[in-house]
Amino acid sequence: MLSLFLSSAATASKPGIRDTCPYGLVRSVNPFHLQVFIGTCFYFVVNERLEYKEAKLKCSTFGGLSALPKTETLNNYLTNQSQHYYGVGDELWIGLHDEKDKRTFIWEDKEELTWENFAGDNGPDNNWFIELFEDCVALNPMDGFWYEFW
Repeated sequence: MLSLFLSSAATASKPGIRDTCPYGLVRSVNPFHLQVFIGTCFYFVVNERLEYKEAKLKCSTFGGLSALPKTETLNNYLTNQSQHYYGVGDELWIGLHDEKDKRTFIWEDKEELTWENFAGDNGPDNNWFIELFEDCVALNPMDGFWYEFW
């Protein structure tokens, strides 16, 4: 069981939480866990342990997706905020999986993987036996790499 990020893609003219994050989210959670980065609202759920499917459901409840660190810049931001601002050492779910086709990773928004940050022996290079059981991807805030879990 791991923590997660919740990302709600919303763009506003002002970068503030109330202007960018969904209204229901702002009213429902402690604002300490909300941050805006490059026009996207992030809900850092660091005080709950959830399975991947539970985390995905929680994200969709607020109209968002799990975080999609598709660039090194965003991956570094999520890593730094998790570790240094929130003090998280556990892995955090991101919106990436290979549930339908092993070794073919797809983002929750259905886009293909173009940049990756998998740790060794994870992702497309995963051990053939272990990959049968691991479908979901989490970010380790201690090293910034992605790891597969089931």
